[in-house]
Amino acid sequence: HVRENGELLRRRLAAVVEAHPTVFNEVRGVGMMLGLRCVDSVAAGDMVTALRRQGLITVSASENVIRLLPPLIIGKTEIDEAITKIEAAAAELVATPAAWT
Repeated sequence: HVRENGELLRRRLAAVVEAHPTVFNEVRGVGMMLGLRCVDSVAAGDMVTALRRQGLITVSASENVIRLLPPLIIGKTEIDEAITKIEAAAAELVATPAAWT
């Protein structure tokens, strides 16, 4: 279950990176310990703040990486919800770059 959902989450995050190239440039990590590397012009802290506004708690792993550490019991429904929130946060940052801080 954990392996399957980890692969699903990675695939879904890769699709987010592809859909939002002005915000993200890669997925990092293995299993359920994943991160999204932001482009140089987007600070991880700004993305963490945008995600918090969407109701998704994350932390920055470095200057431009956000860390995702879902519980091992996460299911497809929760993955879908997280992806929706990540996409909304990315769209928010693109639409209002002045609000990044």
